[in-house]
Amino acid sequence: MAKRGSVGPDSEEAVKEAVQYAERYAAESGESFLDVLNRSYWETAEKAGQKGRARTAAGTVANVSLELDKDARYLENARALAHRTLGGARILGGRPVKRGEFLDCVAVGSDTEWGCTGTLVGPNTVVTAGHCRDCATRIFIGDDVKKKGRVVAVAKRIRHPEYRAGGHENDLMVLLLETPVEDVDPRRIAAPPLIDAAGDGRAVGFGNVDPRGLFGYGIKRLVDLPIASPACRGSVAGTADSMSYGCDAGLEIVAGRPLLERDSCRGDSGGPFYVQDENGEWLLAGATSRATKSAMSTCGDGGIYVRVDAYRDWIEGIDGARLA
Repeated sequence: MAKRGSVGPDSEEAVKEAVQYAERYAAESGESFLDVLNRSYWETAEKAGQKGRARTAAGTVANVSLELDKDARYLENARALAHRTLGGARILGGRPVKRGEFLDCVAVGSDTEWGCTGTLVGPNTVVTAGHCRDCATRIFIGDDVKKKGRVVAVAKRIRHPEYRAGGHENDLMVLLLETPVEDVDPRRIAAPPLIDAAGDGRAVGFGNVDPRGLFGYGIKRLVDLPIASPACRGSVAGTADSMSYGCDAGLEIVAGRPLLERDSCRGDSGGPFYVQDENGEWLLAGATSRATKSAMSTCGDGGIYVRVDAYRDWIEGIDGARLA
């Protein structure tokens, strides 16, 4: 997960203070809540003695004018997420998963190395990104590919028949495993109404953690993100989401935004983007695909996730595939 600039769990009070300040100041000044939150977060973090840690472009976000700041849907969802969590791990940056958490999220790799992520949606069925086809001959079940876990071979790779080179359309692939995984609960796919109504979601993956997406692969991490567009069907300042974000209408989710410094990254490709139902259960909404059209860095500026529900019929039609 791209979480550069995070000051760590020891700064929870600094984050909480920044969120509460941003709520007050944004209401009084009319300034974007997200701009105030990012700026005040760094100020309070430095006051709390965190100045020596890595600082990023988030510190200058108030001086950046972006059309995407006019996306009222995103701002509302970001405010709701920040207010609800008040400085927990779900605010500014992600964290490694706890032991045994999100076991359905698996690493995907070739015979010699790991490079993508996927989601176990049935005992023998994994969903991942179409652009991961060349490095998808096995999966890893565990929290760190360098530590103890279980490796299961892939028997068959089925990329969506209308996949577009580069992963810009129908970026989805199904992996059928040689041996069913019976001791891990597969993840259920969220129904369309739940995804359409979601204001935020949780991305999980084994990917890299620097803005250029060059290092850090191997440890399973999670990060919670405000949703900008749950189905790429709206608009930003009069411009269709498909043009603003570079997503496919009706088929993809957009989450995060430029300079937020929370994002999925290289190596998270194909990994799960979950949404939570009214009972608190995390259900699979998307598969990590790529950065948004507006992204200024490889990671950290918002991402696009393929809506798995839109492809459910295709998945179920694959011979041998089993869904939860």
